[in-house]
Amino acid sequence: MSGLRRNGLVVLASMVLGAASLAAQVVNGGFETNGGAGTNTFAGWTVVDQAGGAGSWYAQTGTGSPLNGFPVPAPPEGVFAAMTDTVNPGSHVLYQDIVVPSTGGQLSFGFTLRNQAAGFISPPTLDYTAGPNQQFRVDVMNPGAPVTDVGAGVLLNVFQTNPGDLLVSPYEYVTASLSAFAGQTVRLRFAEVDNQLFFNAGVDNVQVGQSIPTLSFPMLASLGVLLAAGAAWKLRAM
Repeated sequence: MSGLRRNGLVVLASMVLGAASLAAQVVNGGFETNGGAGTNTFAGWTVVDQAGGAGSWYAQTGTGSPLNGFPVPAPPEGVFAAMTDTVNPGSHVLYQDIVVPSTGGQLSFGFTLRNQAAGFISPPTLDYTAGPNQQFRVDVMNPGAPVTDVGAGVLLNVFQTNPGDLLVSPYEYVTASLSAFAGQTVRLRFAEVDNQLFFNAGVDNVQVGQSIPTLSFPMLASLGVLLAAGAAWKLRAM
């Protein structure tokens, strides 16, 4: 019996203490696996650029933007980040579909902005040909929705630039709860549109961590019993 209790203690304690370390598999969240500096291919991610436009999401390293070499912060994690750059107007999407942990989870990522236009303009569209548009936004989406949807397909708008926001900012970190989507497959989308002037949006260290489950009273009681039994077994073994 003491052996069963001892084994049970190890299993339950491992479940409780190990829960925080589990995470949804965001593939290549640091963008380290890519086609090389200045390319727009990233393992695990899909890049979609609006037809007819210029620019894309590129693998960025060092302190210069991928195409134009504008001064930007170095990637905060690892050697690479994903960053937009262009020589003419365009619209650019970077996305990945992930499974949210069954107990919920928390999205976190770092981003930096360098907008050379007079301000941000954030209409409800990612079409760079539909009027003035200079924005960066991050959304949790229904994977079945069009990749450029900003309507019903958006399950959660995590971040969006607005008029009056700082035009240039160092890397900042954003977190958002994904508990409403526990156990579901969702799409993480980073989108940038520029038709006013040069605009660099950088993203790095994208993670989805699993929430620690809430322990019920029976579980806590069982843990207490097992802890006591484990302590008694250790004393007998001495």
